[in-house]
Order: sequence, then C-alpha cells, then structure tokens
Amino acid sequence: MARYVKRGKTWQYEISYKDADGVFKKLRKGGFPKKSDAIAEAGEIESKLVKGFYSTTQDVLLTDHFQQWIETFKKSKVSDGTYRKYLYTLSVLKKYFSTATIKTMNRVKYQETLNVYAVSHSNSSVKQINIHVRASLENLLDDFIIKNDFTKGAISKGGTGSKSEDLKYLNFAEFTELINLAKSKINPVYASSFMIYIGAMTGMRFSELAGLTWNNVDLDSGMIRVKQTWDYYKNDFAPTKNEQSERILAIDEETLTTMIYFKEKQTELLRRLEIVPQHDFVFYNIKNGVISNNAVNKELRTFCKRLGITEITCHGLRHTHASTMLYKGINILYVSKRLGHSSLNVTMSVYSHILKELEEKDNENIKIIFSEINKKPFGTNLAQNN
Repeated sequence: MARYVKRGKTWQYEISYKDADGVFKKLRKGGFPKKSDAIAEAGEIESKLVKGFYSTTQDVLLTDHFQQWIETFKKSKVSDGTYRKYLYTLSVLKKYFSTATIKTMNRVKYQETLNVYAVSHSNSSVKQINIHVRASLENLLDDFIIKNDFTKGAISKGGTGSKSEDLKYLNFAEFTELINLAKSKINPVYASSFMIYIGAMTGMRFSELAGLTWNNVDLDSGMIRVKQTWDYYKNDFAPTKNEQSERILAIDEETLTTMIYFKEKQTELLRRLEIVPQHDFVFYNIKNGVISNNAVNKELRTFCKRLGITEITCHGLRHTHASTMLYKGINILYVSKRLGHSSLNVTMSVYSHILKELEEKDNENIKIIFSEINKKPFGTNLAQNN
C-alpha cells in the first residue's frame, strides 16, 4: 500500500513492498504539485509490482528486460509496423548485447558495443536502436532499479551514413515537372502513376495511400479522410501510425477533378473485366491487386530519370510535399497536422534544415519590414522639437 505525505507545497508517495527475493523495500518520490498526481503514479508502480515487474534486486540481462518492456508497454499499444521496429531492436540486442545486464552496463561499454553495430549500419538505424533502449530504461530509473542512464550522451553515428533516399526532396520546379508527368501517365490498369500523383499532392505515407478506399474520399467536398493503413505482412487493414495520423486532408480543384476522372475509368474497367476487389481500393492494379512499395518506387525512379531530376522514393515524395508547404510560407503547425506527425517537435526535428534556411530568409524580411516602419532618419524629431 502506498501512503502520501505533503511536504511544503508538494506531495510525496511512499510504497512499501517485498521483492521476489523476500527483501522488504520502499520506493519514495516527491515533488508532485497535486496529491492526485502522486496517487496516479504510485498506482502505476503498484500495478507493475503486482505483475512482478522490476520487483527483484537481482540483475537481469538487458535483452530480457527489453523484451519484457516491449511486451508490457508496446505490444497492442502501437501499430504493428512500429512494433516490428521494436522487435528488430530486440534482435540487435540479442546479437550485440547478449551478455550485457542492466546493472553492469555502463556508458563506455554501451558506446563501445554500439560502435561495433554502427560500423555496418546507417545513422538512422543506430539512432533508432539508441532511442528504443533509452526509452526502456525510464522505468528502471524511476523505480530505482538502476542509478544511471548508460545511454545518456551516446553517439548515434553509423558507418554507412544516413538513408539518403529518405532525406532527398525535389525543388519546386522539379516537383512541378514530376506531378505533370505522373498525371499524364495515369492509367486505371496500373495505378502506380496515380498513387505517385496523389502522394505528391497530399503528403500521405505509402501505407496510408495503400490503405485508402473510395468511401474515405469525399468527391463532393474535395476531402480525403485518412483513417487506416494497409499492412502487407498481414494482408489486411491496420491502424494509422499514431492518433494524430487520423486526419482529413483538403485537396485542390485540379486534384479533385483528376480523382473523379480516375474513379470513373477504374469503375468502368473493373466492370468490363468482371473484377470485384475484396476492398474498394483507390489504388488497385488490375493484374497484381494492392500496389507494393517497390512497384511505386520503381515507377518513381523511372519518372525522375526521364526528367533528369533528383531520384527520390515514395517517402522522399512526402518530404517534398512538406518542404513545398514550408517554402511557400504555410504555418508549421498546419504542416505538422497535415503530415499526421505525433507532435510539432517531430516536424521541427525532421525539417530543421529547411527551417534554418527559412530563418535566414526571414531575417532579411524582418529588416525590410522594420525599415519601412522606421523610415524617418535619426535626429529628425529632435530637430523639429528644437
């Protein structure tokens, strides 16, 4: 049972319990502005203690800890795609940190082992591993199981560089050329060109495009409702990446007209060939069904080569959509919501390079604006007053 004590203006909880080794222990934490805050956190910890989570004074393998953590806090609470990323991290830990324990690991050992993994992996891959491990340690630190965060200050730099394809984006002129080419190639038999076109005009993730059905496209008002994705592993619909990814996207008049045209031709073709897809997919290949990521990227590379522009992937197309909005002065909060990011911080982190460029541009604009306001030369008013 927990007890609560008010110390000055803040509250503290104290939990007494007996761990798996039969040793009586106490957990204390203070600084809560409200008693209800202390009760809420104490309740979570008591719940974990009942389950036997972190209730032992014995050391455990980092791999065992991480596996228990993702099964308790991530499984069924994140999308299947995201959970597979955690499982990948677990496989990395089993390979590179197989003998490491939560109490013997320190910053030097952790960095040395991370460096071994980093030699043959990209920056983004190393960064993801480090983020996952660090997140898993939060409960250990909060519950006083370990004293120090051995991931703190870790350098997440890979030996093969970043996944440059994901970071590439087109400039406005290239983007315009690509959109016009994709639009000219739209064909209901092979829907890849149409997916490239809509991806460019909406900034939707590939999985969101693959899972888009016509009942979520309002052709009267020109709105697309993003409410699901397509999971190729399960061959079924899946939830969006996060709650914020469920959103409604406005589309321009030309894009709406193109969608109406495509739907008419697609319906006519399916009826003529007597094909009835299991789901009313917007992007559906007559021969192969649901479009694969590889198929779209192959088509996209073909278009880029034909135009002689930077080669990008479907994810790079999403970056281009976002970059275009930012360069055209669209509010970053709107950009974040349109992309379905979990928070504004994610948007600012991903597009920090663009924001830096825009900041330099804004510095010049600020000078112009205040020069207009401050037209009178210094000393004019003083001379008049005298």
